[in-house]
Amino acid sequence: MPRARILCFLIIAAALVASATADLNHSTPRDKLKKRNTTAATPPQAPFVPTFNWEQREYLRAHNDLRRRVGVPPLVWDPILTAAAHGWAEQRRRDCNYRYHSTNKYGENIYWMSYKEFDPTDAVQYWFNEYKLYDRTANACRCRPEIAGCECGHYLNVVWSTTRRVGCSGAVYCDNQKGVYVVCNYDPAGLVPGINPFTGLKLRTAGNFTI
Repeated sequence: MPRARILCFLIIAAALVASATADLNHSTPRDKLKKRNTTAATPPQAPFVPTFNWEQREYLRAHNDLRRRVGVPPLVWDPILTAAAHGWAEQRRRDCNYRYHSTNKYGENIYWMSYKEFDPTDAVQYWFNEYKLYDRTANACRCRPEIAGCECGHYLNVVWSTTRRVGCSGAVYCDNQKGVYVVCNYDPAGLVPGINPFTGLKLRTAGNFTI
């Protein structure tokens, strides 16, 4: 019987402690208790949706103004090319490496500047200015092989006669203030060996020279 009495005593003591603890933890009426603030999960970044805004209009106008100067047909804006250009610019945001091109099927021009002091026309004009290094008589760049600071590929992408569509990323700011990055994609791609950039016709060759 002593064991039964001890067990009964322990049960009563536990009940008293539980009651006291309950009173201690819930002394404030339930309807007066403050609700805990829940932290909402960070929503995923919205997917990029290309729109024909003022910036894209300016890139298109700049291209077509310069294409008119060399007598090739105008381009139209393309949202698929714009999305591709924007996607590559975002991938390069970390290192801002303007010498590293994407592997997509489009023609591609990349413009980089250490700070934002340009508009779409400035970027396209910068590419077009490579015309000074291009020999239209020989249909070849004067630099062979082309090197940084002496190249013609950006110019040819702007004016390639059989290209019909263009889309540009707009200015993307690189991480750690590494600069501002712009990509334009072209379709169909130019820079096809043996093709006259201004007519789309095959070039004739004489010996080792293209004419």
